[in-house]
Amino acid sequence: MDQRYSRQTILDGVGEEGQARLTVARVVIVGCGGLGSPAAAYLAAAGVGTIRLIDGDTPELSNLHRQVFYSTDRPGTKVQQLADHLRRLNPTVKIQTHDKPLDEANVRSRLRGGDLVLDCTDDARTKHLINDACVLLQLPLVYAAAQGFAGYLAVFENRAGGVHLRDVYPEPDPSLPDCATAGVLPTAVGIVAMLQANAALCYLLQIGNPPIDQLLTYNALDNSQHRVRLQKSYEGEITLPAPSRGSRTRADLEVVAESLTPVGYTTVFSMLSEEREPTLPEGVVRLDTRDPLGDSLSQMRDGEPYLLYCNSGKLSLVLAAQLRKTRPELQVYSLKGGIKAL
Repeated sequence: MDQRYSRQTILDGVGEEGQARLTVARVVIVGCGGLGSPAAAYLAAAGVGTIRLIDGDTPELSNLHRQVFYSTDRPGTKVQQLADHLRRLNPTVKIQTHDKPLDEANVRSRLRGGDLVLDCTDDARTKHLINDACVLLQLPLVYAAAQGFAGYLAVFENRAGGVHLRDVYPEPDPSLPDCATAGVLPTAVGIVAMLQANAALCYLLQIGNPPIDQLLTYNALDNSQHRVRLQKSYEGEITLPAPSRGSRTRADLEVVAESLTPVGYTTVFSMLSEEREPTLPEGVVRLDTRDPLGDSLSQMRDGEPYLLYCNSGKLSLVLAAQLRKTRPELQVYSLKGGIKAL
């Protein structure tokens, strides 16, 4: 047995048999940010045989307080930089890379062939897309999320009739803030990433008690953890949305502008709360933060151009995509980079 793994193969429950199980395991990691990059590093170091990385972003300065393997001075996407690090860390591991975003058109092919999927993304729509594909493909999923001082973790085996993410969150909520809007403690993200990697290893090795069909919550302020047993409640059919015209490509949804009120739009809508943006620019309309989708649909008319903005551009991009999917005739766009880019 490789000396590299000697400190884990001496453990009861691992041994040479467990290490051989890891060597043939194929793990798919969707999202290579604060959760995905540390999880990938520890799984590679442990000897997981094949790791597939999926992420469409490049490193930004605001990422680096929690995404410690990246540099804005080096070329390459997050996937490319992380793959280089993993290959240096453990040359025996096979690293597969996809540096285009996951979407309705490619989700099946990107996840197919994995033994375990790690959801390390930070937006609700993508999380539900990953969940639904895993349910249909019957792929085990390790779900995780981190925001503020807290984090969440669950393992869904996705056997027929089993519990999955929609039993917890029936539909994606585009009003939920992301890390760029709500903030996040870097160590909280790192600890949740370790919990996610640990759950993955325990599941692959068939040891311990990973939170299968349970929601594990973590609070970084007092280091407390709690588990809640999840119950089957979702009665709807799981299907993958067909790629819709005008909503698949990020470039089709985003626009670059030098102000919050560029000319050419019937209305500009803000997704920011009154607390975060006390005074709106002239002519801008604030969306209901509790139901931005419904509020948008009630105010927009087909065939007229509209612009959405938020803090970082992520929430407005998700909402624009949902609006296009719901009413393809809408001409709605997201301000790239949000107010932070101005």
